[in-house]
Amino acid sequence: MQTKLGRLDEVAPADARRGDAAVLRGKVALARGRYADALAAFQAAELFPLHVTSPGELLFWEGEALFRLRRFEEARERYAALLRSYPRSAHAADALSARGFSELELGRPDEALASFGQLLREHPTSELAPGAAYAAARELVRLTRWEEALPLLSAQAGRYPASRYGPEMRYLLGVAQVETGRVVEGTRTLEQFVLAESRRELMPAARALLAEAYAKSGRLREAVQQYQALVRAAPAHSLVPQALYQVGELSRRLGRLPDAEAAWTALRRDHPRDALARPAGLALASLHLKRRQAAPALELAQAVAAAGGGERVEALLVVGESAMQLRRHAEARRAYATAVAEAPAGSAERFRALAGVGRVSELLREPRATKGAYQEIVQGSSDPELVRWAKGRLEGLEAETVVPRDPPKARARLRPRARAGTGR
Repeated sequence: MQTKLGRLDEVAPADARRGDAAVLRGKVALARGRYADALAAFQAAELFPLHVTSPGELLFWEGEALFRLRRFEEARERYAALLRSYPRSAHAADALSARGFSELELGRPDEALASFGQLLREHPTSELAPGAAYAAARELVRLTRWEEALPLLSAQAGRYPASRYGPEMRYLLGVAQVETGRVVEGTRTLEQFVLAESRRELMPAARALLAEAYAKSGRLREAVQQYQALVRAAPAHSLVPQALYQVGELSRRLGRLPDAEAAWTALRRDHPRDALARPAGLALASLHLKRRQAAPALELAQAVAAAGGGERVEALLVVGESAMQLRRHAEARRAYATAVAEAPAGSAERFRALAGVGRVSELLREPRATKGAYQEIVQGSSDPELVRWAKGRLEGLEAETVVPRDPPKARARLRPRARAGTGR
């Protein structure tokens, strides 16, 4: 067909239908993915009178060809020209939608949001309205402009129930509700999404966010169930390491230590390169240490310390404590001394490491090192219980009492440090 339309220029150069033939030729080329040919045909049609197109329609088709050629600035200009000169065009809704997506491609989110908003106001029944609402909501979510996203999602999420964007809109509504502090409403919305859309790609993210909301409101068992469901349904998903870590942490808080151990072990076994493998290892080591299982605690803590990262100093403290339980005093002293050197000045970890240095030095009968460690705790620590303990040890040394007692227990920091991430 395109060939026959093209021959019209040759066999009938004066035919009044040449412009219309060029438009048809351009549409055929556009449908076939030949965008440069389509643009050339539409531009050629500008030179002739047109009879089968509506006013300004040629601007729209040129915009379509330019958009597909990724010439977004020029495409936007064509759509804007149509809307400016022919606001009641049959292609107005299409032009508003396409202009919005052009503006997104150009990195102009506010202009894109204005285009989508105009489409929703002026053409609410258009078949393009659901896509425009979804695109606008998704952009507001991407920009974390939750207070603006919420009213849009609240208004549009239930308006287009048959749209393919409907489930995603309900998910984003739940996210926006949670992010704006409407946790009860957000939890309910996400629960409905999880029940109705079990096969959706967003399901892992929805379960993770729902679990987080449960955990924040004290519903720990339900949070664990959501994380476990995520792991079962999408074992290769990027959120699985986070889910496994949280199953371990929440199970620990619930007193389900075997479940915690199983989750952290699975995380380290199946995702050894994930950043959460280190805090999971530290948590496991601390769990073993609590059970007086010093040998596995030492092995895990050494592995975490060797991996570096934010858990290294805490892992060195566990290495020291485990080695002390195993009566490997020289190894314990090396671990504590390294922790003293690497911990931030004035930090609780540094003073805990000094306490370890003092204990080991007492056992090795090194009074100078012992007194130096305890004196530094007394002079610098802000922990009154640790200071009292160190003073007591110094008094014992003065009385030539050399049998060390353990320092007051410090709660192990098992949670990972905040990551640029997450979710969702």
